[in-house]
Amino acid sequence: MGWNEIGRRAITAFAVGFVASTAIAAAPVADTGLESLAHRDAAGRLQIDVHFNCALAAPVAALTAAGLSIASSVKSGTLCVVEGWALSRALTQLRAVAGVTRISAPSYIRPTPPRSLRPLLHGLTRPLEQKQGAGIAVDQYGVSIMRADQFVAQTGTTGTGVTVGVQSAGVASLATIQARGELPASIQVLYPAGNTTPELADEGTALLQEIHAVAPGATLMFCGPATFVDFTSCMTQLINAGATILIDDTGFAADDLMSQNNDQSSAIAQIMSQNPTVMNFSSAGNSNGTYWQGNYSPVSAATTGLPTLSCPSGAGTPDAYVATFGTDTSETLTVTDYNSFPLLFAWADPPEQLTSHFDVFWFTPGNPTALGCLSTAAVTTNEAMQSLTLQPGPYTVVVASPDTSSSGKLLKLWAGGDGLTMLSVGSTGALVSPQAMVPGLLTVGAVNGSDGLGNTIEPFSSTGPLVLAFPTPTQMQAPTLVAPDGIAVDATGTYFAADLFPDGNFYGTSASVANAAGVAALLRGAFPTLSVTQAATAVKQGATPLGTTVPDDVFGYGRIDALGALGTIPAPTITALSDQTSTGSASTTAQTFSITGTGTLHFTVSSSNTSLVPNSLVSAGQPGVTFSAGCGSSAVTCTVRVTPVIGQAGTALLTISVLDGANRPAISQFTLMATAPAAAVVVTPPPPAASGGGGGAVQIWAVLWLTALVLWSRRRPLQAAAL
Repeated sequence: MGWNEIGRRAITAFAVGFVASTAIAAAPVADTGLESLAHRDAAGRLQIDVHFNCALAAPVAALTAAGLSIASSVKSGTLCVVEGWALSRALTQLRAVAGVTRISAPSYIRPTPPRSLRPLLHGLTRPLEQKQGAGIAVDQYGVSIMRADQFVAQTGTTGTGVTVGVQSAGVASLATIQARGELPASIQVLYPAGNTTPELADEGTALLQEIHAVAPGATLMFCGPATFVDFTSCMTQLINAGATILIDDTGFAADDLMSQNNDQSSAIAQIMSQNPTVMNFSSAGNSNGTYWQGNYSPVSAATTGLPTLSCPSGAGTPDAYVATFGTDTSETLTVTDYNSFPLLFAWADPPEQLTSHFDVFWFTPGNPTALGCLSTAAVTTNEAMQSLTLQPGPYTVVVASPDTSSSGKLLKLWAGGDGLTMLSVGSTGALVSPQAMVPGLLTVGAVNGSDGLGNTIEPFSSTGPLVLAFPTPTQMQAPTLVAPDGIAVDATGTYFAADLFPDGNFYGTSASVANAAGVAALLRGAFPTLSVTQAATAVKQGATPLGTTVPDDVFGYGRIDALGALGTIPAPTITALSDQTSTGSASTTAQTFSITGTGTLHFTVSSSNTSLVPNSLVSAGQPGVTFSAGCGSSAVTCTVRVTPVIGQAGTALLTISVLDGANRPAISQFTLMATAPAAAVVVTPPPPAASGGGGGAVQIWAVLWLTALVLWSRRRPLQAAAL
């Protein structure tokens, strides 16, 4: 996203909007510091989420009367929220409305710092290979690595008939790119309910470019959310407008990193279950190296040389124990550029039974006074998060507790700088958005595509497995797939130009998820009857494996591959046909045959003798080849008849091809032998014989006269007897 927008968001809020901290944090207030977390409008009103009992209808009228200006709402799964704006003095009345369970700041989309300011993500270097600007080959390496170009050339299909809906950060310069012919003019831009303000950003424009480069026949739509409630609104609107594939690179810190049944994930899952024909992709995130998880293994703080640890916002009891990170009793957090980022901490208490107490501290090296701390003492969920604004440099991070009663509980720690932060001790499992916790949704990691190979995992790409504690301890496969990043997009004159790396390429799992969605569009364009499960199975089984096992926690099922996915779908078949005979231009006897294939099949016919049998599929009785009704769509057992051209005779070799949506043929041949009708028999009387010599011949008139006379004479006695 553009730097201006990132700066605005960093100032107002980050992720779920936690307050910036450069010193010891103040004690949390009711509703987890709502006054400091929520955005404010020009009138000084807070943007808030009013959570209500899902067993009841949304208390819209009562909330309006209590002072809430409602923008939108969602009631999906266990997420039941009315989102809107209210003055601080109205909060007490709003909390008192019947059915309201709590009020919180909205879950805001995580902003991404401009990539051009990063030290190429943890020291990564890239050659100067591609350039931005009109006329570039958009996504050139991604298309070839995924063999999307070969898919199009082989099948003749380009994703036509498929609509892809994109959720990302902004399409402010969409018209600029359309004017260059790099995107179609037909792209529909939608807005979430209650939020029709365009965002001055263009990451969405870049993602649309990628999808169009991979699947140029697909129809494209866009919707840009700012909050998670917006996200659910965009999902619904895109689906209602006809989208059959949804993708997003929107990051939200899940409202419960420990539970698959968190409110946000359940909302997405319900929308998906209500729309089972829609395929969903989400970026895995760029959090590898900024994330740690492990069981709490406390050691005495007195043995570490750390100063006395006591968080003013905590329970008032000094922390006597600290967590270990492998063999270390602290993390070194390295910040590589001045920026705001979320520091999130979660622990495995059931949300309804919070018994643990932890404090998280951060120091500058050698300074015994903590710069700040984050306490779990007053929170109402099993995670706490704060946005830190820190100068570049190293910082010491310590997780502490007053006692050892929480020993063995799973902990998660995330410093989400998206390439501008690094923890000294990291771990796998760095998928923190609620989308990753939804069964059936495909998460996509990134492999380096700038080298034209796409075999190397990007060091920032989040890896799995995704470890959850509730409702039962489980591990979810993550990522599902990987796809190339490091590809070219045209960002000249757009708000996305600053987000490109110095080599002019677009890196990150955002780029990868768009590539994966483009391949899915090609596949579903060729086979529109594929179910979501069938399409997902095809892209997983057809992926190029890059790990030692399939799936693994780095590459998932492998790098998505268009021809590989096609190869998992059985090609059509047709049984053998026998030679046929036609006499007198009549249609042949109906011959039964069987076909197999995926989706709706269609036929072509080729004749070696078009004057006898044209290359035509015709209705019964017309010259050409006729198949029974429904053959290839509703019927797989069919009949075929052949009708030659009237009056023609001879032989014709007929080639019948049955083709699937990817134009893959199955062929059967037979010969038609057509004979002309026998000539009509015409009786011609013999000519009169010549007179003379030997008495001559009896004339024909004489024969007829004598026959009549005999018949008359035989009739007379019968007439006399009657008298």
